[in-house]
Amino acid sequence: MRVPSTIKSFRLGVQPVRSSSRGFTLLELLIALTIGLVILSAGMAVYLSAGRASQVSQYETQLNEDGILALNLIQAQIKQAGYSEQIIPNSGATVTGNFYGIAIRGCDGGFSDDAVAFASLACATGAGSDSIAVRYQATVYNTYPTIGPPPAPTNCIGNGISTTTPSQVSPVPSTAPEKYALADNRYSVKSSGGQPTLVCRGIQNSAVSPPTGDIQPLLANVEEMQLRYGVASRPSLELASSYDPMRHQIINYLTASEIDALPTTGTQPNITDDRWGRVLSVRVCLLMRSDLPVPDTPPGGLTYKTCDNVDATSTDGHLRRTYTTTILLRNRLIIP
Repeated sequence: MRVPSTIKSFRLGVQPVRSSSRGFTLLELLIALTIGLVILSAGMAVYLSAGRASQVSQYETQLNEDGILALNLIQAQIKQAGYSEQIIPNSGATVTGNFYGIAIRGCDGGFSDDAVAFASLACATGAGSDSIAVRYQATVYNTYPTIGPPPAPTNCIGNGISTTTPSQVSPVPSTAPEKYALADNRYSVKSSGGQPTLVCRGIQNSAVSPPTGDIQPLLANVEEMQLRYGVASRPSLELASSYDPMRHQIINYLTASEIDALPTTGTQPNITDDRWGRVLSVRVCLLMRSDLPVPDTPPGGLTYKTCDNVDATSTDGHLRRTYTTTILLRNRLIIP
């Protein structure tokens, strides 16, 4: 059977259709995956680095706030040291105010017992954070008073102080001597809830032997407190009536142990009064740490400066920084 010529010519003109698209080769696919992983890894590294920097910045901000708050707290108390209401004007009287005596007493390494009477405070042996006791006449104006009635002055932890301490004014006025509230606050660094904490023991009535008082945490993450004291050549146990370079000029900054080893001037019958009565200022250094460890701590740890200006390294991931201030005992110092 012969095919018609028309059909034959049609069949001969048909060409097979070829697709212009084709799949990736295995090599091309591997290269594309590798490039994608590199880009993804770079983006993830940038994201993690930015997140860590943000956390570190947040920890540093909190660290600075805690450090400034702790310094302000200590500074406000030390500025009160030695305060007394004047009962007899400075007119030749031996003692002109209610409070007369040591305003500041410190110990390198802390007190062996911070609950004893002020005159019985002794220093612990060994290294550690320093402690300081601060005394002044407390009133409803220089403390946060209780609600009352009537309102009463308070100690460093908010307990009311009874007005039971006899006035030390001398000579004794013709009327019966007044009684006043004596603030006696002892600051130190202790562990509270597993965290280093600035604490205070507030003595409610120093006239009682032994005194009664409670200890209370004030601010967490205070790891160390170091103190140095500016001293004069001679003691001054109350605000003098005139400027005397021997009593009002700071000649050196000493540790508590160095003050205890000073030679006496012979102007005070009590050796402790003679030595600690020379203190006119306090230099406070607080070593603070961050509340939480920073993520991805470097293998070599984090470096910081101690209160002795020595380089140190921590491996626990916590940021650390020192905060320092110098506080004048304005109730003892007269500026010429």
